[in-house]
Amino acid sequence: MGESLNLENLSILVVEDDNMNYLYLQQIFKLTKGTFVRAKNGTEALEMAQNQSFDIILMDIQLPDISGTDVTREIRKFNPAIPIIAQTASRTPDETDDCLEAGCTDILIKPFTLNDFSRVLKKYL
Repeated sequence: MGESLNLENLSILVVEDDNMNYLYLQQIFKLTKGTFVRAKNGTEALEMAQNQSFDIILMDIQLPDISGTDVTREIRKFNPAIPIIAQTASRTPDETDDCLEAGCTDILIKPFTLNDFSRVLKKYL
């Protein structure tokens, strides 16, 4: 894997409604010594982002209530600087463009590997 990613002492918000994807992310965070809090939908994510301080946000795009792009747009109104990494299974240019236009800093295409995860997060830490 090369140089390992150490997320110790960082506060990370993971927005993910799918339990299997969440379990996968839990394993990645164990390998990187990362700790995080989970929001299961857009409403929770918005509330948590307003009330807590995070170093980075991993944003699922397909959420049950509010799309991740809409949540990102709302977060950008009060926190323009935080890195928001979109997690999406869609590889269409329309969706990736929409993520970036909404204010996502970068995009991880699901399923992603630990190397993919590390490469993207290292850019913003």
